[in-house]
Amino acid sequence: MNLLNDSNFMEFVKNSNQPVLVDIFTQWCPPCKMLAPVIEKIACDYEDKIIVAKMDLDANPIIGNKFGVEVIPTVILFKNGEVVDKFVGFKPETEIKKWLDRKV
Repeated sequence: MNLLNDSNFMEFVKNSNQPVLVDIFTQWCPPCKMLAPVIEKIACDYEDKIIVAKMDLDANPIIGNKFGVEVIPTVILFKNGEVVDKFVGFKPETEIKKWLDRKV
């Protein structure tokens, strides 16, 4: 799992040759903790299709502000450095996979 921060975020998503799914979370957020194992499973299941990364919003507020993150968890899908779509809050694995299959 790739860990991003304010310094490397933009370069990482722009230079990726695959779509990048970014889970923006905080350590203290219960829904974030529920979503974490789902995102890890998706990272394994979609390893040939996407790159999965995580970023702690509390430690990296600049990127959160840049992308208007007001609710956590926020999951953003980037393709060629551009936002394709995003969702907020906890979602079950099957719902996230359906969402991803439509987007990648």
